Formats: sequence, structure tokens, C-alpha cells
Amino acid sequence: MPSSEAKKYYFGFDRGFPLFSPSRSKDYLLKCERIRISDAWSFLNYTIRVSRDGNTNHPLNQGQQKFLLDLLEQAEYFYETAQNAPIKSQPLLYYYSFMNLVKIVINLDRYQGNGKRHVHGISESIASNSRLSSAEIKLWSSSGGDISNSEYLVRLLEDPPLTYVNPRGGRGGGRCSVKMIDLMRNCVGIHRTFCEIYHKQEHFHKLSEFVFYSQNRKLYLYSTIEKCNDTVMSGLQAKGYNIIKVDDVTYLWEIDTSVRTTANPTIAEMHTLSKKMRSLGLWSYSNGDEYELFVSPTALRMSSPSIIYHAMFFFGSITRYHPDLFDSILSAKEYWMVSEFLRTQPQQFLSHMLSLINGAEVLISLHA
Repeated sequence: MPSSEAKKYYFGFDRGFPLFSPSRSKDYLLKCERIRISDAWSFLNYTIRVSRDGNTNHPLNQGQQKFLLDLLEQAEYFYETAQNAPIKSQPLLYYYSFMNLVKIVINLDRYQGNGKRHVHGISESIASNSRLSSAEIKLWSSSGGDISNSEYLVRLLEDPPLTYVNPRGGRGGGRCSVKMIDLMRNCVGIHRTFCEIYHKQEHFHKLSEFVFYSQNRKLYLYSTIEKCNDTVMSGLQAKGYNIIKVDDVTYLWEIDTSVRTTANPTIAEMHTLSKKMRSLGLWSYSNGDEYELFVSPTALRMSSPSIIYHAMFFFGSITRYHPDLFDSILSAKEYWMVSEFLRTQPQQFLSHMLSLINGAEVLISLHA
């Protein structure tokens, strides 16, 4: 906790902090800290036209812009078609939209155009006896000059690096396995639906009342953890969170960063602090007015947009290769859960990608 000599900063989250805090200024995209939009696709079109090449920091040339705008056109078509499609057709269309969005994000980070071959970086195995409770996906690292969209996205979002296990033969690159039931359990947007279906206790705890302060040449942040108790505190501490108990109802998460040398927080320092927060585990949900942030003592260490992306791949694979198994893989309650997922999570993913690109909070109006 800060001493009486500490210098406090009561400003709101700016420069995209903490989810979208860039390592360098992106004022050429957005100069405001937060923007609300109703047409995500027109806004992304504008963003591409004013973006810079991550390799050179120069404005994108006409050829680079055209490549990205072609990807955008497809992403928009797939997304809007999915919204009006039957539920069993939606996942594949949404995934194709997501895949093009990720290619845009990758090329805005480090423009490569058609110089590299993009692969899904995800695989699944579905059979007639498959069930959601036992299904898994495998995440593959980039290999042989190919770009794994899955791995690149995870690292851009600064999830803790996944442990890729080298296979014994046949396919290059490392891999790791993730259970589908874990993705569903840890998707914030449908977490309560999941807990209702499987009779589980909720494990996400919302953060509120953020305060920055500097002390002894270090930059700190602390936040109140809602609905916390000693058991939750112990679980969070075991995961590496620094939790302070103030009284029986007030628990704080305190985060510190490296030694500072400047009088006021810089973009780089804010980025370092945000990386530390995300590396411990930080989940999010956009309600259209703000991004709500959560911590958990038990959640899978994968950020909210990564969870949505990989889950959509799995359901899209059923749609593409096994449409006849859609009903048998899901129980009646799970079918309801997947319906909730398809209705709510695509916009979460889209909003997060726009914010990631711009280094600031972009909020899509839920009432547009």
C-alpha cells in the first residue's frame, strides 16, 4: 500500500491500458483514450488506411492497403452472413471471419503480405462417439516458414507462452492440447450459463477501483477484488498474484513494475505494467460501455479473445466436416450454451481485435 509520500495518479486508463497498452505511441490511429462505434467494419477500413507498417513505421502503401482491405471485405461478408445463418452454419462462417481478422492483425504488427503461408495452427479429432466433455483441440507452433495464426495471435495478446510438446514424428513444430470444456468454462461471456448447466461455482472475480501510485521510483497499481474471501485469496496467491487483505470484505491486488526513471508514467512503463498484469491472468468482457476486468484462482491461462477464437475453430470444424454430428456431440443444455456463445462472443472478439490494433479501447455499441 502507498505511504503518505507516494504520488498517486487518479486518471482513468489511457493509452489502452491495461488490455491494449502498446509499446509505442499509436496516436496516428486514435488520439482519444476510448471510442464508441456502431459500424465496426467502416471503422476498421479507416484504421487500415491510416495505419503504418510495423517493420518500418511508415504509412502503408497502396498495395499493402489493398491486401488488407481485401481481407477485411471477406471478414465482413463472412461475419454478416453468419449473423443471418442457421445455428449449425454459423461457427464456420464466424471462424473464417476471425481468421481474416487475425491475418489483418498479424500484418499490421509486422507486414508480410503473401510472403508467408498462414496456417490455422489448430487441429481437432471428431468421431461419431465424440462429446463436448471429452473433446480436445491441439495448438501447433509455426514451423517450416509457415505462420501459425493460433500461436501468433496468442503471443500478440501476451498470454503466458503455451507449452508446445514436440511430436514424435510426422508433423513439424510443437503442439499442446486444450480441452474444449476448459475453453467453455473460462469464457467470461457465457461463464454463468456454463455454471448453471454443469452445477459449478463461479470463479471469476471482477476488479474495480483502480489506483496508480509511484513510490521509491517504482510504478504501482492496486485494484479491489469483488466478492473475494480468504479461500479465493489463497488461490490467487498460489497463482502468483500479490493479494493484500485490508479487512474481512476488502481485498486488493497490488502490481508493481520495474524501476522508473521518469517523473510521470510513460507509454513504455504503462506497457510493462500491463504485461505483468496479463502474464498473471486477466480476463475481460465488453458490455458496450466499458471493458470489465476479472481475475480467477482456477481459470485456464488463456485470454478471453484467444478462448473465443479457438472455441470457434472447434465448432466450425463440426460445421465443416461433421454437420451430422452437431446434435449428438452436444447435450440439450450444451446446445443452449453454444447458442449463447454464438450470439454474444463474435462481437466480443471483433471489439477486442479493433482495440488491439488501435492500442485504445474501441467499444461497439450494443444498441446500434
